[in-house]
Amino acid sequence: MELVIAIACATILLIVAVPNIVQLQKEWSLWGGARILETSLQWGRMQAVASNSPVIFELDDIRQEFCWVDAGSGGRFAESVRHLPIGIRFVAAPRRSLRFYQHGNAVPAGTYTIAGDAGSYSVVVSPGGRIRLQRN
Repeated sequence: MELVIAIACATILLIVAVPNIVQLQKEWSLWGGARILETSLQWGRMQAVASNSPVIFELDDIRQEFCWVDAGSGGRFAESVRHLPIGIRFVAAPRRSLRFYQHGNAVPAGTYTIAGDAGSYSVVVSPGGRIRLQRN
């Protein structure tokens, strides 16, 4: 009888815990995608400052992959190609491609919003090049 009660208690705990674990995984995936985007934008800004030449941020057509391109040569920086986690995608981005210049300033300034099942995050780029992450 004690074994049956113990198994019933364990089953109830699992029934309650599994949906929370799934939701937690979705939230972590969304947060991870937002951090990937934020760090990539920081990388682009530092690349422009370090190389003393502008760089351009590009999104692919399905809004899952992004990278940096040298403004002068048009060549992609292979090490800058990033993919968002499965189920996470860009839902809003400035119409024109973001460009960081030698002094770290950004044109056009704007907001990149990514979303998934757990909600959305925005990564805001100011004209001065400041990058900040916010939960929507």
